[in-house]
Amino acid sequence: MSDLLGLDIGGSKTRAVRCAGGARRECETGSANLASVGDAEAGRQLDAVLAGLGDLTGVSAVCAGAAGADSPATVARLTALLAQRVPNARVLVVHDTQLLLAAEGLDEGVALISGTGSVAWGRRRDGAQFRAGGWGYLLGDEGSGWWVAREAVRHALARHDRGLPRDAVTGAVLASCGLDGSDELLDHVYGRPDRRYWAARSAAVAELAGTDPAADAILARAADALAGLARCVLDRLHLTGPVVLGGGFVVHRPAVQDLVRDRLPGVPLHVLRADPVLGALHLARALTDAPHTPAGAVPSLEETP
Repeated sequence: MSDLLGLDIGGSKTRAVRCAGGARRECETGSANLASVGDAEAGRQLDAVLAGLGDLTGVSAVCAGAAGADSPATVARLTALLAQRVPNARVLVVHDTQLLLAAEGLDEGVALISGTGSVAWGRRRDGAQFRAGGWGYLLGDEGSGWWVAREAVRHALARHDRGLPRDAVTGAVLASCGLDGSDELLDHVYGRPDRRYWAARSAAVAELAGTDPAADAILARAADALAGLARCVLDRLHLTGPVVLGGGFVVHRPAVQDLVRDRLPGVPLHVLRADPVLGALHLARALTDAPHTPAGAVPSLEETP
């Protein structure tokens, strides 16, 4: 009987599922994203999420899809953390975008994520793959929940500078933050740097879709950015689709989905319905049948003819 472990390590939370002999156990905790929380906190979060899954010595394979797993060094660090905790398992660490296609049972297509951050990743049937975006909040994350909230705050501050009255976007941002006036935003932003907090504020902006021109403009720019990421990967891999939308911001925002769809005419686009962590289980199962390769050693577009 197989004993497999899958993890989905996002910017806001970590989900783990163990499947042993057909029985499934699940746990969830805070983010173990190395780029966001560092090795020590990531280790604590992994301990917390794995503690509820029983004795792991029988696990034969574990796959973790992790936001921020962008470099061989990061992959190696997370692999080591997992190997310490699941000592008898083969370990595979991939970028969390790879879980989307696996969860949908697709061997070709593009995964487009808009959650706390944003990124697109695609794969061809021949194994070639390519990623666009995913550079983090200092260099990118356009079209993400965090980015939408930041744009809304900038909009509110610009109106404050010009002495303009409070509009719908400003009111939504202030209410979401529990503030009375725009003059409180500056201290609030710099006093609460947690990107997960600000990504959650994006819901207040998205709820104004179709009713407020300023909110529509922000969401349109978000859709432009997301469609651009998908188009970049489609073009680099010479694919026509499909594109699978994932991530907490876009999955729960039909209006944003429609905006992205409008910007990708002719491209099959659907919203992820399966749990991404099931994609990690799928990859862990494949790992038990594959020859041993270093964790994260997958062909890139540049390496594959």
